[in-house]
Amino acid sequence: MSQTHRAQGRQQQDGAYVRKSTMYMAVAVALIVGAFLGVQAASMYSPAPAQEKRAVSAPSQQAQNGAASQISPEIMGRILEMEQAVLKDPNDVAAWTKLGHLYFDTDQPRKAIPAYEKSLALKPDDPDVLTDLGVMYREDHQHDRALATFEKAIAANPKHQIARFNKGIVLYFDLERKDEAMKAWRELLAINPDAKAPNGQPLKEMMQSLQQQSK
Repeated sequence: MSQTHRAQGRQQQDGAYVRKSTMYMAVAVALIVGAFLGVQAASMYSPAPAQEKRAVSAPSQQAQNGAASQISPEIMGRILEMEQAVLKDPNDVAAWTKLGHLYFDTDQPRKAIPAYEKSLALKPDDPDVLTDLGVMYREDHQHDRALATFEKAIAANPKHQIARFNKGIVLYFDLERKDEAMKAWRELLAINPDAKAPNGQPLKEMMQSLQQQSK
């Protein structure tokens, strides 16, 4: 870390990005790209509201409680509504997905993960939900699980561009398997030669910059 319009403001489209919801993850990982390049070059611009780079250590319960304390009353109400909905009907896949999105958007990965997992248990192989789950695994520093989940999303939809982009991010920055990351991004470029990072930089240029920095 894009298209069918949903209540949470997520949208899906064919293009350089695949979902707005998964775009949040792509923006977050792009901030890491920016931080990496910013040490020796200008930091990368983010098209979404500024977000702080996640800490290296796994998020503590206190940190997640702190994030929850900053949630607006309106969003908290929506979270409570969805929590009640899944209690009322544990087989409501849409409610589990919406609940996962709400936790996602409020930076609560440890709550988003089980919500998305329940959604996928009811409706397996949804590439968008898999991609969002992969984002949350990464936010919770479960990098191997994030990678496996992005790969599952790609298997479900080989043209899912955000899943492919995020796969490369995890491989490059988290697992330090840089050759595999470049391969993942080249496969994305084969699908969309004009693919761009979330900051608008062409993926080809981003790859070149990373390769130059690693020399």
